[in-house]
Amino acid sequence: MKKVIYISCILLLFVFDVSSQNIIKIDGFFNDWNTHFNLNTYVDDSTDSQGIELLDFSVCNDNDYLFIKISCNTEIDLTEQFYNPAEMMINIDADNNVSTGFYVNNIGSEYGINFYDKFIFDDSDPNFVDTLSFYDLDVIPLPTYSSDEFEIAINRTLLSDTICISIREKIGNDFMPDNGDKFTYIFDNCSSVSTTPIDFSKNNPRNLRLMTYNVWSNGLINNSRVDKHRKILTSVNPDIVTYQECGNTSYNDVLNFLNTVPISYPYIFPDMISGNLTISKYPSLQSWQVADRIDAELIDLPDSIYSTDILILNGHPPCCSNNQGRQENFDALIQFIHDAKSVGGVIDLPINTPISFSGDMNLVGYSEQYYTILNGTISDTITFGSGGFPDWNNTSLKDQICYFNEQNIAYTWDKSNPSVGDFPPGRLDFIFFTNSVMSSDKSFIISTEHMSPSLLLQNNLIWNDTKEASDHFPVVVDFVLPMINPLGFEGSKFNKKQIKIKDFLGREVKKSANIPLFYIYDDGTVEKKIIIE
Repeated sequence: MKKVIYISCILLLFVFDVSSQNIIKIDGFFNDWNTHFNLNTYVDDSTDSQGIELLDFSVCNDNDYLFIKISCNTEIDLTEQFYNPAEMMINIDADNNVSTGFYVNNIGSEYGINFYDKFIFDDSDPNFVDTLSFYDLDVIPLPTYSSDEFEIAINRTLLSDTICISIREKIGNDFMPDNGDKFTYIFDNCSSVSTTPIDFSKNNPRNLRLMTYNVWSNGLINNSRVDKHRKILTSVNPDIVTYQECGNTSYNDVLNFLNTVPISYPYIFPDMISGNLTISKYPSLQSWQVADRIDAELIDLPDSIYSTDILILNGHPPCCSNNQGRQENFDALIQFIHDAKSVGGVIDLPINTPISFSGDMNLVGYSEQYYTILNGTISDTITFGSGGFPDWNNTSLKDQICYFNEQNIAYTWDKSNPSVGDFPPGRLDFIFFTNSVMSSDKSFIISTEHMSPSLLLQNNLIWNDTKEASDHFPVVVDFVLPMINPLGFEGSKFNKKQIKIKDFLGREVKKSANIPLFYIYDDGTVEKKIIIE
């Protein structure tokens, strides 16, 4: 048996000062934990359970949250049934007093977070045991799909500066710590709060802004919410929007929604069957029904600016326990992308046409579905083909991880009017894209309740706009696409001294065959060339 406990109070001062510059981001990915060098970590015996083995946990915090990362020996689902059954519990001794709260594993627990049953035991009052929802302690576990690692943010308002933590997997009865050990954590702000807000403006007016947004049960025609949606659309000013849950929203309904928006969206593409709606400042060259819940539009971008068009895929696969339905939709997605990249079939795209797949993906079950999108690993190969990496250079799609404008948090859904038993916040809305031929310049999630008064005022929003508009949040990405004249220069391109060569993302490069390059001359003019070998 091997255990290691690092207690922050014995760390040297100079280590604390350096590590305080690290930032833990709650997004369901763990590189920030793996590179953090001032973590309080417990390593468990890996052979002391008859079920799921708990391997270790790490703890950190900033001014607002306690952060806990848990690792297991196999994949589980925190909040639902899974083929590897698990019931995870975190107990927190909020006052570092073993004689108060509920006694468990050598601590006095004021708060017991039961992930599987989706409630919190509140033992802070010695005369009354209460139950709370996840939202009462602002508990945020990610990823939302199954994993062998999870990170959890817990609001620290009700916690003292010194706490004790116990973690248990109930089915296998595995504890961390165990054998009489006790894990004490002293808050040391080992993670910094982001101080630079992401504003709504584009860094470059020629970047293509995409917004995806589940408007919640035809929100664009709901009299009590439609004005909120108009405000949000106006404040973001996207070039293309992929909406979901618009199944009863007709073309004329969309016209009525847009008639008081001070932005022109002349191109409207509703699908009453899938409930997906795409609106655009630019026309579509062709439309496809990819799957019962996925639609595609080949958007004709202005030839005076862009050297390519873009394929916009809008998805809203089935929810909740319907893992099979989601998997079928994503298998069909990968089949469609491979068809688009090859000659024949239902779609032929010019080589290196940018592709984006956005929407409410409902990734709340098996992680296999996420990796099908990312890596093209089709499950039903008999029906949908062998699959393979979907990007043009035979690599994975890019998952653009977006965060709140002023917090390092990445969930896109929470429960309206939550109560005990409701699911915690989750990351359900995604934007994937072919990052071999395009890139992301800026991205963010709009949650007005998490925005400062100054940022709200700047964008003509109020604190409850997104809270009342939908149970999802808008996700926004600014794409950098291949451009005819990426730096905005005009003029003669002859008899000039060449001083630089850049690719379409503005990176300085050497000459390369069969790739569009932009030659920068000493008078600031630009020429696009392709060297053919």
